[in-house]
Amino acid sequence: MKKIIAGLLIIVGAFVSCTDQEEIEIAYQTNMSITASHIFDDFSTVLGDEFEMQGTNYGEWDLNLHAFIYDINGNLVQSNEAQYSSLENALVFDLDLLPGKYSVIAIAEFTGIVQGQNYKFWNISNAENLNDLNIVESSTICNSPFETLGITSKEFEIGEHVENITIDIKPVTGLLQVIIWDDDFTGTGQDGFSFYAPYIEELTIFAQDLKQVVEFNGSVNPTYDYGDQATRYPIQTHSPKAQYEKRGATQVLGFRALLPQENRDFYFELNCVEGTGQYLFTDGNDWQMSDLTDNKPNIESGKQYVMDLILDQTYLYVDSYNSSVDMFERIEKYIDDYNKIVIRRTLNERYDKYVGMGRNTIETYLNQEAWYTTETTASYWGTGLISMITARFTDSTMEEANRIMLTWNIEAKQFELVTEVLSEMYTPLDNGTTENVKQFINNAVLEQATVGISWDKHNNCLYFDAIN
Repeated sequence: MKKIIAGLLIIVGAFVSCTDQEEIEIAYQTNMSITASHIFDDFSTVLGDEFEMQGTNYGEWDLNLHAFIYDINGNLVQSNEAQYSSLENALVFDLDLLPGKYSVIAIAEFTGIVQGQNYKFWNISNAENLNDLNIVESSTICNSPFETLGITSKEFEIGEHVENITIDIKPVTGLLQVIIWDDDFTGTGQDGFSFYAPYIEELTIFAQDLKQVVEFNGSVNPTYDYGDQATRYPIQTHSPKAQYEKRGATQVLGFRALLPQENRDFYFELNCVEGTGQYLFTDGNDWQMSDLTDNKPNIESGKQYVMDLILDQTYLYVDSYNSSVDMFERIEKYIDDYNKIVIRRTLNERYDKYVGMGRNTIETYLNQEAWYTTETTASYWGTGLISMITARFTDSTMEEANRIMLTWNIEAKQFELVTEVLSEMYTPLDNGTTENVKQFINNAVLEQATVGISWDKHNNCLYFDAIN
């Protein structure tokens, strides 16, 4: 009987031992799957294939997936990395870890070959400890959406139960879509290109901030910084002259990936063919630098932005991307907005103040002498949108002007833009206003007005007349 009991104890003991070992193996065998298949889901293309990694004119690209596993003290305990030719691939591996609390930093970035040149935009270093882990952009810029950087972090625990962990990496960069428009929007260019295009050797758009850096400082939540570098931060470089000479496309498309930051500033510089700046710009210089952009967007992770540089205006726009607005519709609005700015600058001279002045005083304000006179009129060259300024006087002494006439050099469709600006600066007058002639006064009430303003669509002339 004792032999039988002993035998039973041995069998039971063996069963318990096998069960404990199996439970330990289950606890250790946690599976992790990492994908970046949705990294571009919140972004939009322009031509339709810019996010294709293979088989396009935008290069041959590979996806690099990285997983860094850290223990509770921030020490690296496991890492897995792989390269794939498709976004649909996933990095799948087992976690060979003791029970405890851990964190994973999953990173997606890209390497590619464009026109025979190798590109890798993000460099990962110091992964041995979470305090030191950082990601720094390289000096190679390829103006591609594959500059996008994806990071997703997760804390997890290895315990008594099997837990399959899936991580879908999201972008931490925002995507800036850049279009440089070499189009002839004024009708003064050649072969569809802007008047400026044959004379601009190089045009570069810059941001004020420097090299982008991602740091973790022991936390699973990344922070963003801008390290030092010797040069300014280029967004895109383009040669309108080269594009014109080969009669290439009049729009040039590029992308830049930018880390989150508030109030990003942008500007551009251009270099003319030697000696041509004197014919293109008021200061006559071959090198020009723009003002900072009026709009300063807050760059956010996973958000898209659009930048348009219109060569005909030598003006740079940047704004949040709106997929419901067609790119040509957007440009038309920008052109109208810019024309209103130019019109307002022109009218800010307040030509109504010239009414009542003598010829000498008017010429002092205009800083020029009349190029043509009659007994009671004097004509002067205009600038910008105004081709000619004519002052009419009450008599041949030319001591008191009773009319100032501005002849505008604008297209018919810009008549309404001038009307809008006049309506903001002066008081519209219903009396005498027709479809083609708009009337205004220089005071809120007619009884106190000293100048009446007539804007005539027939001849694109703006009249400032003394009110008796």
